[in-house]
Amino acid sequence: MDKHPDGKTMNSIAFSKYGKPEQLNKISVSYPHGFDTKSNVVIKVHASAINPVDKALLNGDLKMVRPVAEFPHVISYDVSGVIAEADEGGVFDVGQPVFARLFGNAGDGKKTPWYRGAMAEYCVADVSNVVVKPSNLSFEEAASIPLVGMTAVQVLNAAKLKEGDSIFISGGAGGVGTMAIQLAKHVFKAGLVVTTASAGEKADLCKDLGADVVLDYKTTNFEEVYAEDKFDVCFDTTNESLGMTNVIKQGGRIVSIAGMPTLEEIRRIGGTAWILKLFLKRKEKRKEYKAAKRHSADWNYLFLSPSQEDLAMLANQLESGTIKPVLDGVWDFHSDDKTTGWKGAFNRSFSGRAKGKCVVKFEE
Repeated sequence: MDKHPDGKTMNSIAFSKYGKPEQLNKISVSYPHGFDTKSNVVIKVHASAINPVDKALLNGDLKMVRPVAEFPHVISYDVSGVIAEADEGGVFDVGQPVFARLFGNAGDGKKTPWYRGAMAEYCVADVSNVVVKPSNLSFEEAASIPLVGMTAVQVLNAAKLKEGDSIFISGGAGGVGTMAIQLAKHVFKAGLVVTTASAGEKADLCKDLGADVVLDYKTTNFEEVYAEDKFDVCFDTTNESLGMTNVIKQGGRIVSIAGMPTLEEIRRIGGTAWILKLFLKRKEKRKEYKAAKRHSADWNYLFLSPSQEDLAMLANQLESGTIKPVLDGVWDFHSDDKTTGWKGAFNRSFSGRAKGKCVVKFEE
């Protein structure tokens, strides 16, 4: 890792090799430098959120698609904070509160020298991935939004969900699920929103967010319940696309963000490694796609793409109160306690039991 010309450093949560959560450590890394100051800003981090993809990256599950450019690598890519450095006369001003999703190379083939995650005191973000923080949100709430919010928006758009449609969303109490329910019901104006969650607090949360029906996935088979009353759209967050082909209407659309991606989707986001061809199938060869076609429906896989437009739309909806953040909890970056400190946040998020998002705060 290149050192800052002046030796300036910052604290971060990073990993030096692929592996289990135990590989994450609080370490000192160089302060950001060497980036294009006209197209990037430095954000003083107030909060950073954890997502399932962070676990996949840490495990090495994504190294054929999005390999870590160099170690140690700072983890997590959802961030909120204030602008610490910006090009004079540019889009953002120093001191401005913002939130962002860090996309790094974004498949453009260029190595951004100081691209790494947001679980650090400062991070670098391309201005095209940054928007002003809604004034009614805390920094912790704002940090919880980017990945789950934009993923939900892009899936619902890809599925062509329209007012009055019926939609089935699996895993409604998860990070993406909580946003998908709200957006489907309150923004896209779906006529019927059905989801799955465990009975109790998680089911109650889904209903509070706008779900019309919540099925207890432990005791109820959605394929049996909706064998006749089928859906216009199915949103798969739990790798249940194949079962969804039995509850999709003719002309309906299933979009998945779970399980193995398609070769087309990997290529779309810039993954070109030849070895991918050994493991991935074209969409037309996937059993989910074939099953959907037998029901005169469509199936697609989607990876999140950079979109300032989508993030700005979410900011507007959040500021108006149409949708709201859902946080499982907030943990302290400065504490190494396994329960209340940053380790507790990763343990909770990686457990898969969180209701909404796990966020680490840096500033009071």
